[in-house]
Amino acid sequence: MAEPREPLRRIRKARRLSPSPLSRKDVTRGEYNRIIDILNERAVILNDFRDAINELKRANDVQFKRVAQVQADLDVIKQAWNRMKMLV
Repeated sequence: MAEPREPLRRIRKARRLSPSPLSRKDVTRGEYNRIIDILNERAVILNDFRDAINELKRANDVQFKRVAQVQADLDVIKQAWNRMKMLV
């Protein structure tokens, strides 16, 4: 029997940037640093999503391999059963 898997961890949401007037041309150092921090945070979140998707793909591949093995075993049993029926 397979061991129960731990549930996937929640991936946090990215902070939103506040809109600025389109006519504004200058940016303060604090605003620039805040934007860079938010972009870095979003990169971390995207990496978490990528890791979660890869983990799900690996789990899916394992399940497909298990199903294929069960199907192959079932085909062997079915062939043996048919041979037994022909001998009787």
